[in-house]
Amino acid sequence: MSDIENLRIHFYGVQGSGSIYPSFQERRAYQALTDQDLLKQVFEDLQKRAGPDGRLNTTIEELLGGPFNKATLAAYRNRLERSQARIYGGWTTCIRIETADQYDIVLDCGTGFRLCAKDIMHKWGTEEQAQSSLPSKHPSGTGRHLYIFGSHSHFDHTEGFDQAAVCFDPRNHIHVYANRQYLQALDQILGIFSHQVDYRLKGVQTPLSYELMPAQFHSCEIRDFQTDPPPDTPDKFVDQYQDLGHPIHLGETILQPFEVFHPSPCLAYRIERGGKVFIFCTDHELRRGKESDHPLQIASLEAEERLCQHSMDADILYRDGQFLRIEYDGDLGVGSPHGVSRLDWGHSCIEDVLDMATRCRIKQTYIGHHDPNRDWSERNWLDETLQRKSKQTGLNFELARAETVIDL
Repeated sequence: MSDIENLRIHFYGVQGSGSIYPSFQERRAYQALTDQDLLKQVFEDLQKRAGPDGRLNTTIEELLGGPFNKATLAAYRNRLERSQARIYGGWTTCIRIETADQYDIVLDCGTGFRLCAKDIMHKWGTEEQAQSSLPSKHPSGTGRHLYIFGSHSHFDHTEGFDQAAVCFDPRNHIHVYANRQYLQALDQILGIFSHQVDYRLKGVQTPLSYELMPAQFHSCEIRDFQTDPPPDTPDKFVDQYQDLGHPIHLGETILQPFEVFHPSPCLAYRIERGGKVFIFCTDHELRRGKESDHPLQIASLEAEERLCQHSMDADILYRDGQFLRIEYDGDLGVGSPHGVSRLDWGHSCIEDVLDMATRCRIKQTYIGHHDPNRDWSERNWLDETLQRKSKQTGLNFELARAETVIDL
């Protein structure tokens, strides 16, 4: 029986634009913080054992609880409070949701999808082993079905697809719900829906294609039926269509897609089960142009209002906050003093995310899609600033970090 009450949300990738690995200087800064904290605790422990003259009244064996060796050192270390400095970076966008009724949902397939898929395969294998010992009358649940919901076609949201173990097992059914551009981005390189790849593109981006990916792929295009009704003729890479204005039901989980503002058509999702609500909104820009009547400015404000309507009183928000306002305006660079305007890059300011989350009374906000040029020390400073903001408002704000797991 599942220990999930409604939704269990896993962050596998929260990076924007590209995966990053901490630099040597960043690793040293992180190590210095953890070393300092550990030494502080050791000397506080020694101080407790010192006499009035400050001299120690103990032996190494008494301190460690046994002879000096690796085992007693490890045991002593474990007795101390192990605080950890924050870790940032990692893979591009991928979030997994497990539901209480055993549906597996993935939001976007950036490079984080590789580890996500590995965990899903392990889970499916474990479940099948457990079920094999039960009488045949017991149902097998949802089986090997994975439901992927794509936001938009940009590479940092699709690049992990051909690295994912779920794609290479013929027992697996992979259902992809997304707009046309997202489905097309996957299909034109891999041919997983149409079973064909243009010879001029084959092998250019990846050596893999549908012939080497034996999982069963199913596509569902999300589109606005009012402005763009489905065609009467079959489409080579679309199996079925879903109206943007209608929710998608997976068991007791309701997913409502809606459009946000980005250079490439982009979808956000409101995901609800048992009265708990998670909002996934990556790559959305609250445009800060000078002309209020500019068509793009109007479109951006309309998308922001849609986002607010869907997010009101939500439990969890994951939202793109790639820039600070000073960086967005071009007065300062990210990781550099040399600024460039980020207008129409398709990403929001952290300040705007905070304002929106406060207005919508969202309980917990995770700010993701981090700029790859922002270093560890600055991210750490941002998180400390967000902690102070949380205390002031009674709401919770923090930078999203990979390997975070949230239970709703």
